[in-house]
Formats: sequence, structure tokens, C-alpha cells
Amino acid sequence: MSLLIDTTSGDYDYTYISLGAGVQSSALLVLSCLDDRVPKADAAVFADTGDEPSWVYEYVTTLTDWAKLHGMTVHTATAGRLSDRMVGRSMVPFFTDGGTKSPGMLLRKCTSEHKINPIEKCVRTLLGYQPRQWVRENVRAMLGITIDESQRMKPSRTKWLTNSYPLVDLGLSRNDCYKIMEDAGLPKPEKSACIYCPYHSDTYWSFLKTQHPTEFQEAVRIDHKIRDLSAAGVKNLTYVHRSCVPLDQVEFKAGDPNQVDMFNNECEGMCGI
Repeated sequence: MSLLIDTTSGDYDYTYISLGAGVQSSALLVLSCLDDRVPKADAAVFADTGDEPSWVYEYVTTLTDWAKLHGMTVHTATAGRLSDRMVGRSMVPFFTDGGTKSPGMLLRKCTSEHKINPIEKCVRTLLGYQPRQWVRENVRAMLGITIDESQRMKPSRTKWLTNSYPLVDLGLSRNDCYKIMEDAGLPKPEKSACIYCPYHSDTYWSFLKTQHPTEFQEAVRIDHKIRDLSAAGVKNLTYVHRSCVPLDQVEFKAGDPNQVDMFNNECEGMCGI
């Protein structure tokens, strides 16, 4: 058993769910409310980047109403709209055109600045703390990582906070989470991630283009917006898609078995869940 897992043991003053509104964190919320093998969280916190697809916001509303019926409150935390901060700062790991070299990726700050930090700030507020006050409580964060993505588990970098992974502890997979949601009478959730996230697979991009053209056009708009990030110190042209081709010109290879799931490299374990 991984030393990172701390689901039922330990003495915690406060427990919250890091809610992404994808299938895994949503299933975790359901289990926390209904299954005594998972601690009952004091709250769930959704980090709003301002650039989630419409179905995520709709699902957060559904989960908020459902959780309220089961004695849990869902809070929303935000640091503002992520895409409004992209021109002058390098925040999202977009692909850079290396010319004759392989494409590179920018450093990723979006998860820490628009997910982790806002959630922790919200939790501090819920505990009654002002900015910069020392947190005295022992707090547990429950994250929706499953056994098929267990490599994404990481310990918290915040001293007063312990990350725990109840779904891994229970040996549950992503498919198990869909069954949990179905049994709870809740609709099937889609992936939760920013519209323009560079970790999206071609299968997802194709789905977005054909099934959600409004969201796809917004991703195209962002792709054009970030082409020149020289103001942020980026020398090469920047793209949303790994091919370093404008998104509206990419021929997506949906279902390509050789394509790596880049969300497995999302090392904070906060996105796509």
C-alpha cells in the first residue's frame, strides 16, 4: 500500500474533497456521503478556472444540489479567469515550435495558481483564518485519483495539509466510478479540464469539435491568442495542440492507440478528475 494513502487513519480536524466535477472526484463525493468506508467530508471545493466547458458548470450545479440533500456543502474557489492572464505570463504548458527540433512545452503554473492555491485559500477561509495566519488544524484533502492513474498521487506541499486517495485505497478504477454515479442516480459526467488544455488527446479534441462546437471555437480563439507569448519571454511560436499546427487546421487522429494519455503526466493530480 502506498505511503501516500491516508484515507481512514489519522486524526484530522477538517476533511474536504477537491472537486473537479469529472467522474472520479464526483464519485468520491458520492462515496463520502453514502459509503462509511470513506470519511464524510466537511465540505467539497470546486476550483473554477473560468475556462471550463459548459457541461462542467452544469454538473457542479447538479452535484451541489445532490450534496446538499446529503448534508454536504459544495464551495467554489477561483483566482479569476485563467485565459485572461496568458499574454503577459507563461502559465499553461502549451507546445512551442522548436523548428527542426521536437516541440517543447512551457512550464505549468495553471494547476498551482488556479486550482491548488484557490482551494487552499477557500479552506483557510472556511476554517476562519485571515491571510498569512498560521493554520493550526490538521487538514485532510481527499482527491479523486483511481488505481489506473495511481502514478499521479503526490504528497501535499502544504505543511498543514495531508493528501489522501480514497479511491485508490478501495481499489477502484475510473470505470468503477461511472457505476457509482449511475447507482446514485446521477447523470454521467464528462471530463473536467480547461477547454484549451494541451493535455487533451485527439479523441477528446475530435469529440469537442463535433459534439461541442461552441467550446471548440473558444479553444481555437485561445490557440490564436497564445501564438505569440514573447511578452512572457517565450521565443518560439506557441500552440495548444502538440502538432504545433493551428487548432482549427489539425487533422485529429481520434482513437490512435499510439497516442499517450498526457493527463497521466499531470503531476499535481488535480486536472481531468
